[in-house]
Amino acid sequence: MQLFNRRKQPATLTIEDDAVRFVRLKSQDPIVIDCAEEVMLPPNTVVEGKIVDAEALVVILEGTIKEWGIAKRDVQFLAPDTYVMIRKVPYPDDIQPDELKGHFFIEIGSTIYLPFDDPVFDVVPCSLNEDSKEAILIASKESILDQYEDVLKAVKLNPVVADIGPLALYRLAYKMYQFSGQEHVLIADMHDGELTVSIFHKHYPLFMRPVDLSQSADLSIVADVQADPHTITPTTIVMELEKLMNFYQYNLHNGNASITHLLVNGEYGEMEGLLSSIRERFSIQAERLLKQPLQLPDGQQLPATFNRTIGLALKEV
Repeated sequence: MQLFNRRKQPATLTIEDDAVRFVRLKSQDPIVIDCAEEVMLPPNTVVEGKIVDAEALVVILEGTIKEWGIAKRDVQFLAPDTYVMIRKVPYPDDIQPDELKGHFFIEIGSTIYLPFDDPVFDVVPCSLNEDSKEAILIASKESILDQYEDVLKAVKLNPVVADIGPLALYRLAYKMYQFSGQEHVLIADMHDGELTVSIFHKHYPLFMRPVDLSQSADLSIVADVQADPHTITPTTIVMELEKLMNFYQYNLHNGNASITHLLVNGEYGEMEGLLSSIRERFSIQAERLLKQPLQLPDGQQLPATFNRTIGLALKEV
């Protein structure tokens, strides 16, 4: 055991469209939450993951970080889903693991095209296919991450880790379900009017796609003149899930693999109806990401909006 110069675990902070959230764990196994705080953000401070009003965000953070006890601390945060891409990519047999980053640095922009003109990326070798060498490429947009880092540095925090939402949620799901790795797990994360779908197999993230649910239409709602056309119905969500599940099964796996478990995260008024619709439509196991909400020491239950932050706090640094 290291008794001296022990480095503190970074403080865990997530900045999202609706709020800034902070979580501190007392224990990871079992998960015991010591503290969970949030401060709601005014509209148009962060929009679709992009910091629009950095000055307002700095003022809000300055008023909370001392209260939360994290002044001048190292922090870890989440890259916004809208600016994250996950892709499984092959690489030549003669490339060694420690050469992967350099190899893909050259390949990006020549043989690998990303939706960002200024990508920052990480790459991890994976053992999914015995016949060829493959890696998981996770990329984000550098200028967007710089926005987050600049705001955190402006309030004298030190950003040391940027993680992604799907990995944070899978960490939390693994604690709850102890997946063996043979499953094909789809996590449907609903937040800020968006649905982010990610799929894991053998504990690797293989797929991620944000979906703007406001652009999806339930025809039964559209046909009802008394209904709110912006209502996100279970049918709407199931329709979008089916498209992505079919893409995963047939486009990525040639029909040889399909989703076995589906976990839904987020606050949604018709959650039980949604889970029933998923089970009925796909004949698979479907549950809330957390069957029971986690609690603070005083017994207060935490809403699912904290799950991404809790999953990030589980990250070993």
